[in-house]
Amino acid sequence: MASTNYPATPKWTVMVFMGAATIEGEAPLVDAARDDLEEMRFVGSDSALLDIFVQIHQGADVPARRGRITEDFPKDINDLEEVGIGRADLAQGQALESFIATSLQASQFTGSPNHYTMLVLWGHAYDFAIGRSHSSDGTVDALDFAELSQVLRNLQVKSGAPGGKLDILACDACDLATVEMACQIEPFAKYLLCSQIGVPIPGWPYDRILHRLRHPVGEVMNPVEFGSWAVRRFCEAYNAQARTVSLTLLDLNRAEELLERAKRLALVLASAIGDPDVRDLVSQVFVESQTGPGNPYVDVADLCWNLVRSSDDDRVIDAARALGDFLIDPQGSSGSPMAGTRAVKRPFVMEHGRNSCETARLNGVSIYAPHVVPDIDFTGARNQYENFVFTQRTRWSELVHVLADVS
Repeated sequence: MASTNYPATPKWTVMVFMGAATIEGEAPLVDAARDDLEEMRFVGSDSALLDIFVQIHQGADVPARRGRITEDFPKDINDLEEVGIGRADLAQGQALESFIATSLQASQFTGSPNHYTMLVLWGHAYDFAIGRSHSSDGTVDALDFAELSQVLRNLQVKSGAPGGKLDILACDACDLATVEMACQIEPFAKYLLCSQIGVPIPGWPYDRILHRLRHPVGEVMNPVEFGSWAVRRFCEAYNAQARTVSLTLLDLNRAEELLERAKRLALVLASAIGDPDVRDLVSQVFVESQTGPGNPYVDVADLCWNLVRSSDDDRVIDAARALGDFLIDPQGSSGSPMAGTRAVKRPFVMEHGRNSCETARLNGVSIYAPHVVPDIDFTGARNQYENFVFTQRTRWSELVHVLADVS
């Protein structure tokens, strides 16, 4: 049984789950994983303030490895402990579940109100899954986000704390600051830290981001303060002329309200596009709100603004304005303030950073709209998309696939 004699100083446990398998058609990730491991080693774990745990999957034919990262060990992926076969299986999230459970078990402060936790999912993400690898029979395995939910649900049940949540679920991966992801993860995490657009290799600057947890200035940062810190450190690490980046911290404590407002907008739009002229207008508004070339996503706040200024339907205007204001207007928000004694009122998009004028229309959170990418094969991803809680509780999938079918 864990001790209840908890210290007053908060401690962070950071768990980085890395899908570094080489995937045909995608950039290799093993070197990037080594570089990130070195950045984490530069910071190192500290028994009083910070634990950093990593598990790395390099493909079906290479043993998965895991370990606690300190300043003097490990120095390379192969220095990490080899993970047993049962704990390395990516199918159904078994590997992730085992990694989280053993990491939290190894952390001294698990169960303490002063124990903050962050899980980072690292790797290529597309078709609503992350950490893909090719198996020996030629099939592709990945952790899809319905499976991710089940992993986190299992951990809640096994911990004896059904309502227990990670403080932050973060993604060092592309295009995951979405409405769908927020609504999927809400029961299992308090905040979501992701990018709306592509994340360049080498990804997060872990040395800059984690350094302040190991060497705090004043009080140890709470999750919202750390999320804001991470957004700024990530965006400043990239020269805008070389690569545009963006990172967002979302308040999952208010994801249910997000879902209800998006549900209302989907309902009125799905009804309105029965008129072909309205359908064409709505379709074009979506295209104008695309997050970037080749991305099957639109920026939600930008979409709402474009609908307000383009539509002559009061129902559409009211629903779009209600959702857009909820996302970015702190005075229009009625949700809870940020955690800790240094609380201030913030909107659902609690922190949003970007480094280029090319990302000026981004406001922090996206939503799926496949028709904005010409000739996209959306049928193959549709079954995965239908597994989201958001799509099952709203008419959004019906709406966007009608637009895709007629494009």
